[in-house]
Amino acid sequence: MLFTCLRTKLEHKIVNADVLNTMLQSAQLSLADLLEQLDMSRETTVDELTLVDVLRLLEQYAIAVHDESWHLSQRPLLPGTNDFVLAQLPKCKTLQDMLEQLAQSYNFIHGGNYNRVEVRQRTLVYVVDDADFPYQRENKSDYISFNLNCVLMYIHGIVCTLLEQTVPLVKVETKSTPTLANPLFSEFCETAIRYESNVYALHFPLEMATTELRWPADQVLTSAQVYQELQQRLHSSQDLPGSRFLQRVRTEVANGTTSQEQLASQLGCSVATLRRKLAAHSTSFRKVREHVLNQRAKTLLAQGLTLESIALQLGFSDSRSFSRAFKAWNGHSPNSH
Repeated sequence: MLFTCLRTKLEHKIVNADVLNTMLQSAQLSLADLLEQLDMSRETTVDELTLVDVLRLLEQYAIAVHDESWHLSQRPLLPGTNDFVLAQLPKCKTLQDMLEQLAQSYNFIHGGNYNRVEVRQRTLVYVVDDADFPYQRENKSDYISFNLNCVLMYIHGIVCTLLEQTVPLVKVETKSTPTLANPLFSEFCETAIRYESNVYALHFPLEMATTELRWPADQVLTSAQVYQELQQRLHSSQDLPGSRFLQRVRTEVANGTTSQEQLASQLGCSVATLRRKLAAHSTSFRKVREHVLNQRAKTLLAQGLTLESIALQLGFSDSRSFSRAFKAWNGHSPNSH
């Protein structure tokens, strides 16, 4: 087995371009179109993508193909499945309780014992064992490894969000071989990584097992909040350049920000500065908010919710108002989506 431990923050590719393009082409999607839907430049190259960019692209891909397993599993997961799982976690008391709940939830959803939590001599380990997972036959090992490496980082983001701190790792295990095109380099640059393992795993210090969650038990956790936590740890929240600024704006709006004044306060700038920065990216608060609502509406429609229920969740006065807005955004009614 191979171990790597990087002590400095190095510049590495997050994803192999061939892997990403193969994934998109299999669903007849283009990288440029997904980037545009995320308010990013269509000219952004694969090498320019950050870790958060990649995770958000995967989220957008899941919405487009109506499958949050990213077409990995023979059992597709409807959009909104991850948020349903996340909503249960704040009710847990400790880190170990939460990881066990997470493993049980994903095992139930996937129909097998592919996730487990182990207490070892010095570590608390979250294990993803995909040896018998029902993958779609056409999936290749590099595509599977890329996606499961992203899953590891997503789980670590969940932990950091619920504990409201950057949680250290003793070790990370992956089935991948060492490569420069690996998202693990970005997230775990100072952690020992065991390559060519027989599982995917996160090793937390055992003394953290009884650490209590700091996230309010009555506050729902969403994927958008996990992405925000990852972004804040990977990049400075001040003077965010390019796409990262738009990502922060979009995340805040997805988390419930409804006014420019509130958003400006959260970003630490004036309303005038906020408008100027958004205008520099050819957008506005209204456009960003419409984009967020539209994506959320598509997710809820895919889950089979009624128009009345969706309208209520998105803050519309009634289903007719929501239907008019949806048709204005997409050119067709929600009933024909």
